[in-house]
Amino acid sequence: MKHKLLASRPHGRAYFLAFDVDDDVLEALQQFCELHRVYAATFSAIGGFRRATLAYYDMDEKRYEPIAVDEQVEAVSLLGNVALYGGKPRIHAHALVAHRDGHTSGGHLLGAIVRPTLELLLEELPASLHRTDRPQIGIPLIDL
Repeated sequence: MKHKLLASRPHGRAYFLAFDVDDDVLEALQQFCELHRVYAATFSAIGGFRRATLAYYDMDEKRYEPIAVDEQVEAVSLLGNVALYGGKPRIHAHALVAHRDGHTSGGHLLGAIVRPTLELLLEELPASLHRTDRPQIGIPLIDL
């Protein structure tokens, strides 16, 4: 993955990240956020995946139900945010992918391998965001 600092403003930095073939999206983004100390941000991306695992969150079971996407797809929308959790940046992302025949699959992004590229714009936020465990829900949510 390559990146470029687009702007360094008083209210936060903006980066463009270009992922390469076979990059693990969440792993590479996590490493980037840790290295550059990005603790509060939003991001959006488009590109393609060799494979991905999306998920639907089952509130009754308090767990993600995986949706395997084991084929080349277009990442038509990848949206998410970064917030602190346990002293480290934590990524929360949702994706919509388009299959060869045009039908789509979407959900929470559990993992994805890039092919051929992923183009991501990350914009840092001026205030800190923190996630807090919510046992009644089963996942950590942003605490305002």
